[in-house]
Amino acid sequence: MANANVLYPGQTIGIIGDSISSPELLVRAKKMGFNVGMYSSNENSKAMQLADYKYIGPLNDKQALKMFAERCDVVMYNNDSIDSEIIRYISKFTSVPQKDSLLDIIQDRLIERSFFETLNINMAPYATIVTLEDVYQAINSIGYPAILKPIQRGLLGGKELLIKNQADIVAASGLLDAGTYILESYVVHDIDYSIIVTRKEDGSRVIFPTVEVIYHGEQIMTAFTPAKLDPDVDKEMKRITSEIANNVDYVGTFEVSLFLAKNGSIYVNRVAPVLSPAGFVFDYATNANEFEQHLRAIAGLPLTKTISGIPTIFQTIRQREYQRVQTQWVIKDNWHFTFYGNNPKNDEVSVGHVLIPTKSLSSTLMQVEATGIWNDVDFKTKYEKQQ
Repeated sequence: MANANVLYPGQTIGIIGDSISSPELLVRAKKMGFNVGMYSSNENSKAMQLADYKYIGPLNDKQALKMFAERCDVVMYNNDSIDSEIIRYISKFTSVPQKDSLLDIIQDRLIERSFFETLNINMAPYATIVTLEDVYQAINSIGYPAILKPIQRGLLGGKELLIKNQADIVAASGLLDAGTYILESYVVHDIDYSIIVTRKEDGSRVIFPTVEVIYHGEQIMTAFTPAKLDPDVDKEMKRITSEIANNVDYVGTFEVSLFLAKNGSIYVNRVAPVLSPAGFVFDYATNANEFEQHLRAIAGLPLTKTISGIPTIFQTIRQREYQRVQTQWVIKDNWHFTFYGNNPKNDEVSVGHVLIPTKSLSSTLMQVEATGIWNDVDFKTKYEKQQ
């Protein structure tokens, strides 16, 4: 007997918003037997080419969004920059299990920090900044270095300012004309982590093994699991993640980014309702990956209990590495490539990634370094720690 709260093969999932994970999400959904529609402003994206049907338009075209939503049994978003107002609008016409509340939290840094404070979660000290004088006053308590960040993620392209000394503060005046900012202490740390969790409507969840990540700016360049860290630290990170999952009205997979300060303190950096590149490692590192779990949660199906598998490394391929990585395509028998089908003008934009299941994380990180392709990634501190 059919359950009204469960999505069955033959029913339709709509995906709104495009990202590097959209093609894989779409393929997995079709493999499970769902019809998949895409709504995007980019008619040439790989996900649009794979979709059973497609709507092309801006994310503020309410008439097109209404038509799209009415054709779907459920709609999911796959981009954390989508306006939460749009999700509330779509929800009038179809089911959106992810809802809008987590978007509201993460898109405004003040709301996000208030959320963390309510849960008594450790985060970097910060102050609200409206004028240049606010920066001069706040820096006395926050100290150097500090980072000036727009409250709305994406404002001025997400432009931030690292303030190392008083002379750097003058450069803040041009940024503040665009809106309110926060000044956040830069907590010195060597290690960043990502914890991926999938949550169901009833609050039950599955937490994946912790992933260690290497960033270049805000872009995840390298990720690997299992992460080598103290079991008590890992337990506390997962407790924090579980506490966040207890207090968000969200269904599906999301990411909690954390880092470990030099004094051993755990800080939460952000929460993101996305299928993170850090979670791509679970194609080999566990028996069920983040895409499958996300779709199972959206469809109202029981989540798979994860079983750890093969140690795995994820490595981003940017446009600037595309040509040189082709040599590895020919000679590496254990490198598994995925390309996104985009052709960006910016050399820093990701065009694909490689997954490397391995017996030894340290030796494989050394091999990746030895290619000389990713010369701006510090592999050495990572493989030395693994040995």
